[in-house]
Parts: sequence; structure tokens; C-alpha cells
Amino acid sequence: MVCVLAGACVRKQIASASGRLRYLAWVALLVPYLTPALIVGYAYSNFSLSLVRYPFWNELLYDCPVWMKLASVAALLLYLAPTPYSAEAVHCRRLLRAREAGVRSLSSYFLFLVQGPLRPAGVAFAVVFLLAFGEFEMASLFGVRTWTVSLFDAHAGGLAIAESLALMALPMSAEIALLLFVWLILLQRGGATTAGQHRTAFSRATQVLIWAYLLAAGLAVTAVPAVIVLRGTVQGIRALVENFVLWRDIGASVLFAAAAATCAYVFAATVAKYAFSTGHTRRWLVRTFMLAMPGLLGPLVLSLLIVFVFQSTGLRAVYDTPIPLVLALWLLLLPLALLLQVLLQVFEPGQPVHAAVLLASSASQRVRKWRRKLIWELSTKRQFWVLFLLFCWGYFDFTASSILAPPAMTPVTVRLYNLAHYGQSAVLSAMVCAASCVPLALILVAEGARSFLSGLPAHE
Repeated sequence: MVCVLAGACVRKQIASASGRLRYLAWVALLVPYLTPALIVGYAYSNFSLSLVRYPFWNELLYDCPVWMKLASVAALLLYLAPTPYSAEAVHCRRLLRAREAGVRSLSSYFLFLVQGPLRPAGVAFAVVFLLAFGEFEMASLFGVRTWTVSLFDAHAGGLAIAESLALMALPMSAEIALLLFVWLILLQRGGATTAGQHRTAFSRATQVLIWAYLLAAGLAVTAVPAVIVLRGTVQGIRALVENFVLWRDIGASVLFAAAAATCAYVFAATVAKYAFSTGHTRRWLVRTFMLAMPGLLGPLVLSLLIVFVFQSTGLRAVYDTPIPLVLALWLLLLPLALLLQVLLQVFEPGQPVHAAVLLASSASQRVRKWRRKLIWELSTKRQFWVLFLLFCWGYFDFTASSILAPPAMTPVTVRLYNLAHYGQSAVLSAMVCAASCVPLALILVAEGARSFLSGLPAHE
């Protein structure tokens, strides 16, 4: 509820802003969610240990970054979710209600709100609830005994997979019920009015409070953890350089994340492009949501289900291979990949891209070279960042990696999370920083390769 209310306020603020202010608001909104849970949990682990005798305050310490991260998801969904009624239609219905009376009028107005203006809020609530309900990584480092932590500890302690499935039956049933609720909402027919198009602004005082919240979220979830990790890195960098033992684990994480991100990216891009090109966008997106539903169950539930499937069927022969983990990461990344591809299709500048493609027929080599640069700026760069975000999500995964990774290929997050439970140290801070910088290093390599290729002669 807190995330949806905060997300609604931030969404309205972004919708009323323009130009660079809107861009700054989007950055401030999304940066906390994009901050890896490993950095947040590790940075605050010492504070959590000091509150071990005060479970309420420790729970509150854990809840705050979860709220701030997931409020970004709620705001994004509310901004993009279509509603079947425009602002004018809602105003007309309010005028009509003023002329009615009685319980029947009240129930009719409530049904109108559920079918229209409250529909995006219902979807946002369900998705945020699923993400918060199945959260494990930060809860484990904060020492909060959520059901995910209890189930993971029981399974890691040697509990049989059948007993683990029995323990998670009730929470999994709740997750499936919410997923069916979202699916039924998507099945309802409606118009294409977008919530983000309404530009009614808050008062000046309310806008100051919203910007103060965005600043606080960025400081608490991103800036402070980064400073804590970097401070320890300065002290432990020398010992890490002298004995760097993470190369093999980082290589395993990169391979798993790259394979899963590529599969999710190709599948989502193909589905989204076909859906928008055929004109049956809504029908295909509803069908695709059914494929994305397993990923919304959370990494713990999904991983245990995959363990059960591979151990109880003829797939046991490939259980100790990378296949189960790549499959789990693909399913976990699929909802995000589909959302990002839909955004790209909605906001893609179709006419400028088509005009840039036509430059291939030019007789001038210089014009054809500019064609490549234009297509990169208009289209390819966006696709690259989608693929990079998917890679980062797969790279920083811990839950599925710890359950499904083959014995000979331990991802780096598994090692770091296990070490983080013993508290902070200078060397461990340096290890966390080094592992977190790997995606940035890959970005630099990719940019260097792109700059080199863009300098080559352009051919027809």
C-alpha cells in the first residue's frame, strides 16, 4: 500500500513535469531500484547486527529500502498502465453521482472505479506485493525471518524437495491467486488512455515533499551503501589485488547471465514486435503474460519447482549442468524483458528510423556511415541498454544461483552472500566492489568495440 501511494504521487509529478526536469525525475526514481540488493544488504548488515535484540527496528530498517525500491516499480506501472476511461469520463461520472443517492448509487460508483481508474492501481499493487512477498536477498542479509528465509534455510539444511514444496504450498497459492487476479484484469477490454498523459500538477509544497522523497530514496538505497562499500574497498584493495580469487566465480556469473539475458531478450523482442506489427497487441500481450507468470512467483519458489521437475522426471541426467540455472534465470528475466520491449515498441520513433534506413541506398560512403550512427542513436542503443539491464539482473541473482548452479560453476554472488553473513571487512568490501564493477567494465569494452566498428568504412 505504501509503495502504491508513493508511486502514484511520483507518477503524477513526472507526468506534470517536462524537459530535463522529467528526465531527472525518471533517473531519481529508477536508480534505487537498479541498485543491486547485494550492495544494499551488505552495506546495512552491520546496522542490522546491532539491532538483533530489537526485532521491530530491524524489521523497519529492512522495510525502508524495500519500500523505496519497489515504489519505483509502482510508479512505472501506474505511469504506463492504460485505463479505459479518460479524465473527462471520470469527471462526468462524478457529476452523475452527485445527482444519485442510496446504496445502489454507491455500489455502482465503486464498480465504475474498479473497472476504470483503480485498475492500474490494482495491477501495481499485485505486482509490488509479489516482489515484496518473495524478496529474499536483502531479508537474508538483514537477518529478518521472512518465510523465504525460513524456507531457504530449511532447504539448504538438507530438507527433501517434497517437504520443501509442502512448506511453500500456502505462499505459492497466494502468489498464484494474485497472478490470476492480474490476468483477469488484463483480459478486460478497455481503451488506450495512458495514465501518464494527465498533466495535473500538485501544489508547490507537495512537489517539494515528492522531490525530498526521491532524494532520500537515492541517498538511503544507493549513495550511502555505495559510500560504505567504497570506504572498505580503499582499505582492502591491496590485499585483494595480491590474492584475487574471484575470477572463476565472476566468469561463471557472466556466462549464466549472458545466456539467460540473450534468451529472454530475443524471445521478448520477437513477441513484442510481432504483437505490434499484427495489430492484435492486447491479445498477444495477455497470452505472453501467461508465459511470464512463472517468473513473477519469485526466484525461490521458481527454483524449487525447477529442482522438483528435474529430479523427478527424465531430466535428472542434466540436473548438474548449467541448463536448470539458465532456465530459471530466463523465466525470472522474462517479465522484465517483456515490459522493456513493450516500452520500446510504444516509444520507438518509427518514421525517423525508417528515414535513416533509407540512407543505405545513398551513393555517398559518408552518408551511409551517418546512417549507422543514426540507427544506433534512434534504435540500437535502446535495445543495447535493454540487453544490458537484463544481463545485470541475471548477474546479481543469488537465490536461483545458490540452488541451481552446478557444483563446478559457483556464481560470484553465492560466494559473496555467504561471506557477508560473517559481517563486513575491508577485503570483503573490495570483493563486493570488484564484482559489482564487472558490468561497468563490460560496458566500457562494448563501447570501445562499437567505436572501433563505427570507424570502419560503410558498405552497401
